[in-house]
Amino acid sequence: MLKNECSIKDTTILRNLILENPDLPVIFFCGEDSWDGEYQYTQAYASSGEIKSLTLYDDYWMDEDEYRDELSDDLADEEEYKSLSDEDYEKVIDEKVKNTEFVSAIVIYVG
Repeated sequence: MLKNECSIKDTTILRNLILENPDLPVIFFCGEDSWDGEYQYTQAYASSGEIKSLTLYDDYWMDEDEYRDELSDDLADEEEYKSLSDEDYEKVIDEKVKNTEFVSAIVIYVG
């Protein structure tokens, strides 16, 4: 029998996440090592699974910290925010993050 080095070693956690949260979507995040480009499909190592709160921004799923950083960078050059102090700018970002919809999902990391 071949030793399978490419899957989550203990799938109990993943099974329990799905069984305990059957209504949550499952999202796979694939790293650059998940596809070698040689074949259509290749087996890759799945390192972990966890429940995360995410939002979709510019076609990328992000947690709150990543979203806050991206939003802050993206809006920094906008004319309407250039005259704000750093403190006021942070308040604008905080308000935008507060009003953003986040969803809970089971996230599986591959590669």
